[in-house]
Amino acid sequence: MIVRPSLFLCLVLLAAPRGAAQDSLEVTDGFRRVDGGSTKKTIATAMVGTIVTGTLIDSYFTWWATAEKPFSFLGHTDENWLSGAHNGIDKPGHFFGAFCMFRIVNNMLLWGGYDRSTAFWWAAGIGLWNGLEIEIGDGFTPYGFDYQDLVFDVAGVGYGMLQSQVPFLQNFNLKFSYWSKKGFTSPANFTTDYDALTIWMTVNVHNLLPTSLDKYWPAFLRLAVGYGVDDNETRREVAIGLDLNIESLFSPSNEDWLLTTRIADVLHLPAPAVKFTQGKVPRYYLFNLK
Repeated sequence: MIVRPSLFLCLVLLAAPRGAAQDSLEVTDGFRRVDGGSTKKTIATAMVGTIVTGTLIDSYFTWWATAEKPFSFLGHTDENWLSGAHNGIDKPGHFFGAFCMFRIVNNMLLWGGYDRSTAFWWAAGIGLWNGLEIEIGDGFTPYGFDYQDLVFDVAGVGYGMLQSQVPFLQNFNLKFSYWSKKGFTSPANFTTDYDALTIWMTVNVHNLLPTSLDKYWPAFLRLAVGYGVDDNETRREVAIGLDLNIESLFSPSNEDWLLTTRIADVLHLPAPAVKFTQGKVPRYYLFNLK
């Protein structure tokens, strides 16, 4: 099962109150580390706590509350790694969801003034715990505990950890887009309408070009490759197109707006793309919504 929609509670927290200015010890990934307690640390801790608690509560009432069965493991008869049910979109969804949890929690804690090591390890622990708790809960439902989902959860957190330590990997980012043909519901049906979901890998071409050529490619414009499914999950599809990097586009100098752009940048905005779907001719879009 894909990451729960409550993970995206983080998008609701973009309007967090401003923290008072504090003496800083160092600049960390664009955020100042604050010595001692502060209002921003309290706010950041509360935002992270809301995401973790909200995800757990939503999972319980959506999936587990009415389940009455002994703990079991998924048999993988209909779904196995990247094949079978859902045509493999579930596993990239787990990878992205875990990566997204790490990235957002890490940036929220850095915004709050926590030191780099504290933010890093708390984000890693919360990301791993989120994946594990969901699989344990699923173990008591007809879904069952799926170790393959957990492998992708761990890999997603691992990539987030590596990306925060190896600057070169920041040229390769993960995003998602969601556009349902069935219309919108609240909360969004991330786990029941897989046709609406695409997981993207974006490439920072500007940074990868030689210095003599990078001026010809805008820093905010990236290449993107997306994977999704279509026709009630019966056809795989790959999309190749462009992506807008929100942080590069606005170059925020204010820490509040920097956090806002980094959270919002998990979304792949509509942009030109060509889509290749099994059994269909390529389709070209000026503004690809999904």
